Order: sequence, then C-alpha cells, then structure tokens
Amino acid sequence: MKILKKQRLSEIVADEIKNYIKTQKLNEGDKLPPITSLIETLGIGRSSLREALQLLETQGYVEILNGKGTYVKHNKPFHIQTAFEIENERQFLLEVLEVRVALEGKAVDLAARKATQADIEKMEYHLKEYIRCINNNEREKANLSDSLFHQTIYEAAKNGMLKSIIDSVWDTFHQFWNEPFGIEDIFDKSYPYHEDMLQAIKDQDPEKANDAFLKIMDSVRTSIKDI
Repeated sequence: MKILKKQRLSEIVADEIKNYIKTQKLNEGDKLPPITSLIETLGIGRSSLREALQLLETQGYVEILNGKGTYVKHNKPFHIQTAFEIENERQFLLEVLEVRVALEGKAVDLAARKATQADIEKMEYHLKEYIRCINNNEREKANLSDSLFHQTIYEAAKNGMLKSIIDSVWDTFHQFWNEPFGIEDIFDKSYPYHEDMLQAIKDQDPEKANDAFLKIMDSVRTSIKDI
C-alpha cells in the first residue's frame, strides 16, 4: 500500500491558491485578491493564509510586496515534471537526499562566494525564527522558517537555472520531507551544523560551508536510517 501523507492546512491553502492562479489564468505581475477577501473565500485564519503565501513565495509562485499586495511571479524557466508511487518511505527519502546533496551542495558553494549582506541577514533571521518557533512549540512555523533559510541560500547562489531546478524538485518533495514517519523533530539534531554553515558563508569560505552542509546531510541520513 502507498504511504499517505497528511497535509498541513497551510499546504492545502497553498494548493488552493495555485489552483486559483491556474483557473483564473493569471499572468506574471497580476495581483491576487486582498488578504481579507482570501480569508473570507477560503474560510481560514490570517496566520494560515500568511504561512501559505510564504510557502508559495519560497516555491517561486508569488511575490509578496509589503504594503502593496501579493503578485503572481514569472513562470519558472525550467520545471521538472515528477510523479512517484511511494511504496518505501525510507528508501524514497534516502534517494531524495542524494539529489539534494548534489543540487543544494552546489548552491551552498556558490552562496559562500556570492552572498550579499542582505542575503546573510535573511538567513540569520530565518534561523533565529526556527529556534524561536521550536521553543514556543510552533512546529509548523519552525518547518517554514527552516525552508525559508534554505531557500535564501538558493537565492544567494545567484544562479537562476540552479534555483529553478531546486525549486521544482523541492515543490514535488515538500509534503514528504516534512515530518517523515509522522515524527516532528526527526531532523532537529542537524541544527548546530546550520549555524556552522551560516558562519562559513559569512566568512566567504566555500570549503567550510560545504563541510557543514555535508554534516547536515549526514545527520539527516542517520535520522532516516535509524527509524
């Protein structure tokens, strides 16, 4: 039997918004309805909508401009169409990890060479938010902060093609990567290496950044195998 993954409310809302963009045939630069209208239409709270929009922003579907609204972002120049029948969750995640090492490892290397001060400040903010949310037992927000941290690294790599490929794969695997096996804190042990990687990016040291990244991936691999 296939493994069924429980979707979070923010993911369900994000899917609804993507469907709205598609059915309404919205193009790049088109503005989504106001927040109050989306809340009323979808029958959700403001925080759930905010998290869904942040998720869509990390995936490259929308752009949120403070004080102006939310706009449809340009279509990705490269998109991988993927579909999987998940029979063995552990094996699937280990295969995903191999792909992630290859793609994100290159992004980390480039970010350590090209990251701006603004990029680094965003990484610091998302990492601090991750810890704050963990301490406040806000797991969904913590997962989102972790996702935003890694997405900022992809942006800092300053390679549009690489980011587009990563975004495409990340979008496909997202629902499987959060809380695998139903365990919320399965990847928390990798946090200290995130700090090391951030420091190496600050120091513009690709070798140390990659070393810290590989330690993150080794920690994740061990957590998956130990289940």
